[in-house]
Amino acid sequence: MEFPHDSWRRALNVVIELIHCITEEEENGIPNLTRFSAAFAAYQALPKERRDEIHRHLEMILNGWIQDRVEELEAHHVQTMRLSDNREHRVWKFFEPTPTAPRQIRPPAPVLGTGKAVKLVCGALLGACGAVWLVILMAGANLGTTILALALVGAWLAATIMAGLPKRLADRHAPPTWWPGGFPAAVSSSVDHWFQRAAPRDPVAARQWEWDSEPVRQKLKADLIHLYGGDHVRVGPIRWLVRWHAADTAQQFAEGRALRTDSLPGAILAGNVALAIAGLIALVSAAATSFPGMLGAGLLLGLAAALAWKDALDHLANVFEHTRTVAAAQRRFAAEQQEYERWSLALADRPTDAEMAAWLDYDKMMIKNLALKHYGLSNRDVIAHLSLTEGAPGCRRARVLYGPLRYSAYVVLLFLLTEGGVRQVTVDLDFFRGHTSHERRTTFRYEMIASARVTEVGVRFDHGRRHVMAREDIHPLDLQRLVHSRAFRLSLVNRQHIDVLVDNYEEGVFDRARETITFLTALALDTSGVTGALRILEAVSAEGREWLAHERARRRRRLRDFRESQRFPGGVGAHATSAALPGAWDYNPPRA
Repeated sequence: MEFPHDSWRRALNVVIELIHCITEEEENGIPNLTRFSAAFAAYQALPKERRDEIHRHLEMILNGWIQDRVEELEAHHVQTMRLSDNREHRVWKFFEPTPTAPRQIRPPAPVLGTGKAVKLVCGALLGACGAVWLVILMAGANLGTTILALALVGAWLAATIMAGLPKRLADRHAPPTWWPGGFPAAVSSSVDHWFQRAAPRDPVAARQWEWDSEPVRQKLKADLIHLYGGDHVRVGPIRWLVRWHAADTAQQFAEGRALRTDSLPGAILAGNVALAIAGLIALVSAAATSFPGMLGAGLLLGLAAALAWKDALDHLANVFEHTRTVAAAQRRFAAEQQEYERWSLALADRPTDAEMAAWLDYDKMMIKNLALKHYGLSNRDVIAHLSLTEGAPGCRRARVLYGPLRYSAYVVLLFLLTEGGVRQVTVDLDFFRGHTSHERRTTFRYEMIASARVTEVGVRFDHGRRHVMAREDIHPLDLQRLVHSRAFRLSLVNRQHIDVLVDNYEEGVFDRARETITFLTALALDTSGVTGALRILEAVSAEGREWLAHERARRRRRLRDFRESQRFPGGVGAHATSAALPGAWDYNPPRA
């Protein structure tokens, strides 16, 4: 089948010609400069995207002088692409969960049961009769005294409604201060964390903030658990909402607005004193007019209070609270919706998984180039190189469906296999900024490698330092205190170990309905570099220094097999030569 002559076909031609150049260099010991110049010119003529893909994906195949020339050309390109597409200001967005849209609180309207309604009606009728009777008796004695008593009763009613009802509702429906495990516990922890981060730096103000914001925090926890607890298992998608509420509450605190809505007990006390004075006035006035009448009115008022007073106050509290809550919920939802739109817009240019992978590849290229400079080596001195990565302790992580875990910080291990032995470099990589630090280097002979394997390990973090123990070395008492994972372990004959942790896909990190642990484990081994490292280092541990000669023989055989495949119709690249590569038509591969 003939492939169309497009940019992909031209790129394939270049790849095949580069492999032929490698074949000649492997067999003859010296490169074919004429042929390589033609292939290199065609490589330079390719679009940047194709050149980038060839450089990244053929890095393990290109070697020696050819690799040096390619990397010399691409050195500036690598440095540019590492920080391209506004990396420093976009990488953090990959680790932000897709925000869940805000949901409006819809408090149910207060409902009065039939039995309580009958009691309230009866109590209201009795109370009205008793009050009218008492006012008539008082008016007969002294009109001024009656007006004063009614004014005091009005003051008591105002204090009861404005101060007593909110206090009554708060006391009866106070939210809990503890939460069970799972999603509620995660919400509680997240709210406390972000409110603590929003606290003022001044110690005195921070203590006042802790006290004032306590009811706000408890109500926010209860609201979030009620609204999102039914279909959420992680707090990540609503973390933006928690963060915004913490910042908004901190702004109110800084502006001096009251956060607590607790009623002042003084208002309630003043109302009760006013009622007591009004009752005393009514008692004196009514008794002066008619003592039996006073007793009758008092009896009616007492029966009314016994029947309906508590239920009436409770229902009134619920009605007032419902009205206030509905209005507050509408204002809150509008503000949350505005913040949701702003946050979604901020995350609109979130990098794709492919961009994250490309940036990491460029970082590993840069680390390799720095290691070669440190050791005074060139690519022709390196038989093979291996790059392994693992997430740094305490870093953030995220992934897309069917994709590997990506980390905000990495530990990168680079192995350079040379004639003189193995050069190993470990660096810490800040993936947000692309900065490397804390470089550690070591060198050992091939004979020092005892084994290479993937094994079950236990991991413990003490003061930010990681301790890895093979399963057979773990004491039974420590089993429950360790994080269990898998790791690539390179063991040396001096009992030293070089460990690389493999991604651990525990519950909540993957979609059980669409992904399988088998697939994700293979993906983790591949993307971390463990699969390739295991194949090569297992051979090194078995063959020792003889691995050098065996690896060269294996490479020549693979290249020869590829070259032979070009002779058969239908083989990959069988018709790949083109006029874009001068001299390609003159090339007749020798028979094996």
